[in-house]
Amino acid sequence: MSPGTQQPADPRAALTAALRRLRHRLPDLSDETLARRAGAAPLPSGRRVAVNPRRLGEWLRGSAVPRDFDQLLAVVRAMEAATGGSAAGGEPASPAEAWRRLWRAAREHRAPVQDASGPAASATPVPATGCLVVGRPPSDATALCERPELRAAVDDALRDDTVHQVLLTGPGGVGKTQLAAAAFHRARAGGGLLAWVTATTRQSVLSTYARMWRALAAGTPDGGTLGHDEETQADLLLAWLRAPDRPWLVVLDDVDDPAELDSLWPVAAHGRVIVTTRRRDALMMRPAVRVVPVGMFHPEESVAYLLGRLSLDPAGGRPEPADLAGLANSLGHFPLALSQAAAFLIDTGVTVASYHRMVEDSGEQLADLFPPSSPADGHAGTVATTWRLAADRAALLAPAGSVARMLDLVSVLAPAGTPEQVLLGPAAREWVGGGERSALLALRALHRLSLVDHHRGVVVMHALVQRAVRESAPPEAGARLALAAANALEEAWAAHGGESGFDAAAYDGVSALRRVAGEHLWAGGMHPVLRRIPEHLAAAGRTAAARSAAEELLREARTRHGERHRDVVFLQTQVAWAISDLGDPAGALEILTPLCRRAEELLGADDPDTLAARLYEARQLYEVGAAQDAFHRLQSLADAAGTALGPRHRLSLRVQRFLAVSRGLCGDPAGAYASLTELAAELSEELGPRHPETLEALAESGRWTGEAGDTRGAVAAYEAATEGFVATLGPLHPETLTTRHNLAYWCGLAGRPDRAVRDLSTVVHDAEHALGSRHPTTITFRANLAYWRGSAGQADQGRAELTALLPLAEEVFGPAHPRVLRIRQHRAELRHRAGEHSGAAAELDAVVAAMREIQGADHVRTREAAGLLARWTAEEPRSGASASA
Repeated sequence: MSPGTQQPADPRAALTAALRRLRHRLPDLSDETLARRAGAAPLPSGRRVAVNPRRLGEWLRGSAVPRDFDQLLAVVRAMEAATGGSAAGGEPASPAEAWRRLWRAAREHRAPVQDASGPAASATPVPATGCLVVGRPPSDATALCERPELRAAVDDALRDDTVHQVLLTGPGGVGKTQLAAAAFHRARAGGGLLAWVTATTRQSVLSTYARMWRALAAGTPDGGTLGHDEETQADLLLAWLRAPDRPWLVVLDDVDDPAELDSLWPVAAHGRVIVTTRRRDALMMRPAVRVVPVGMFHPEESVAYLLGRLSLDPAGGRPEPADLAGLANSLGHFPLALSQAAAFLIDTGVTVASYHRMVEDSGEQLADLFPPSSPADGHAGTVATTWRLAADRAALLAPAGSVARMLDLVSVLAPAGTPEQVLLGPAAREWVGGGERSALLALRALHRLSLVDHHRGVVVMHALVQRAVRESAPPEAGARLALAAANALEEAWAAHGGESGFDAAAYDGVSALRRVAGEHLWAGGMHPVLRRIPEHLAAAGRTAAARSAAEELLREARTRHGERHRDVVFLQTQVAWAISDLGDPAGALEILTPLCRRAEELLGADDPDTLAARLYEARQLYEVGAAQDAFHRLQSLADAAGTALGPRHRLSLRVQRFLAVSRGLCGDPAGAYASLTELAAELSEELGPRHPETLEALAESGRWTGEAGDTRGAVAAYEAATEGFVATLGPLHPETLTTRHNLAYWCGLAGRPDRAVRDLSTVVHDAEHALGSRHPTTITFRANLAYWRGSAGQADQGRAELTALLPLAEEVFGPAHPRVLRIRQHRAELRHRAGEHSGAAAELDAVVAAMREIQGADHVRTREAAGLLARWTAEEPRSGASASA
């Protein structure tokens, strides 16, 4: 019958019965679908209302009455529409007013108040000394890794009265479930209710909650029958858990979508919840939640796990720890990969060394290295597939298609970390599709599902996950993806180069991209980002590596494009520059002189690559002592670069800086200081006061301030430059080390030799650590430390150190290099300080003769040494320092 006009004895029961009659006509329609249809169809008033499927179940069970009549009407209309427009039994659809009367009566009806000792309250709790376990936690891994740090973090959180939920979050396959299971078993000693809930779906949680309720109420008079459906039994359980004196532990394992567990999170002062999940959504980060990130094994944990697992195979022998360490490192200490690798080794009988070679072989597929036929210990997924579920879920959290494209982009970059600027810039946004917001949402979706870590501006993805993503991508997309990644790197590097840590991270990204897609970076010529490789290595003080990288790229450029190509000119210039930095400017000049002529012929006189070759050639001229020739060439080059590129172009500004230095080397320190001071001001306005090029000009101005006679001004300029370099590049960057060295040197010239010795000792130690003991910069620092040690009252020790250093300097620089001549000059000066005047004069005389032959009589260093010799010869010995940095 349809809702009538007669007032029933129990209006709530009547409303429930009327609803059930309609509902029974639709046995194949779920509550979720019915609620969705009810919310989608407009009511006669034009209004649409949202209907919660869980609330719909309560109305049909009679445990609740809708607060809003329109919600009831929407459900009724949806059910009537699904049954062909009729009520139960073929009667015509009931008028809305009849339903409204029945609804109002049910709302106004007051049921007898149930005593607090009713079934929900009287379900017998577990005895204080007993333990009730519901659910089945997984078995321990065969070779369980204890992970004491994580165990302690979980136990500390469970003991903390302010913590009600412990959130174990991390990628799939890192052992979150094993950690939760171990904590679950430890908790059994304390008694109470313990429940293990597989929480991948809402229904699985409801089913286990219902089992928990039935187990708790089994000894009560109603035998747990109160609540004839799982929703009601789950509600009763959650109410029981809120009691203030009942200890319990619930593990919600593998929560896939936290939104699905709305209203199902157990909460109580005496209870604890452990959640394992890939998710890191804001919904999970709530008050009273302690987050315990679970990541990869530590190296020693990896080796211990493999050793313990493989030792169980009686036919396998005992592998060497060093071999296991190498394999674990190649697997990135990924617990799932280590477990599958151990299973594969046992199942196939392959040796650790052979399997390690297979892992390192980029031609091998992860599906073959980690097959389902050798499953992981206690994990259903494989390395090749476990990421897919997380990726599918992440795809729902951002604009369509953006997550997959962002995942592909991150997969070809450095696993150790990619600056977010690379992934959010215009080139990356073009690849991902959409604006910056779409790219950011895609990136954060990957982070929320633990496919990447996005913290403090850096994005990290495990190398094996990257490999799995790349192997799943269609081959035809490889070239477009490589170009998109290279463009994103180049664009970000151009915009952010010089920022602390950025250059090194970008270089790692280019190196990773070359390994997985290098052939795609040469279409139509070398991609611009590859040019940055030797430049970055040289700027980082890795001069030998810069030369090797430039030579490797040069060979590839010649193979692909022949000798007469722009890339060949550029790379030969980089090789020559590295040769000069390694202490052989004359060798660099032999390459650059004919190269400049060839560049003009191939590219034109005003081409940037031609102008760069000419700049490096002029620089070598003053490095070998031909300061006047360098000055004239740089003057001509400054005009050409300013006309072709503009005076504010980076190359034009570098020409201006080298021109100012050559001006000082030609005997005009005041002019050099004025030019560099002006240039530093321009660069500060153009690039900012902390930009490396601004600081380089400031440091150079300090040198020529001192050369012009103002040693205190030199110290002040070097102090400002040092502070800027330390803040921008860090204390161990080669540019910072050089500026710290020059500051110490000029402190000595300003009358503080004790400070010079102290600070130079620190700089030498740092340079040996950062650059190596044979690096030209380190050798220079050691020479000047010895000199100032001698000038500070330890002349014999300083001279002995210079004598011991001289063979290494001659080996690295060559015997005719200006740095070697400078060391010989300083040794003569310390000899003179020690009182050996005639011997010192004879030694300095030989040095001056060599300087005149190599550098020319007018070189600033030659004139300085000659003037010193003249004073000694005139028997006017002068102790003190020379005037250079």
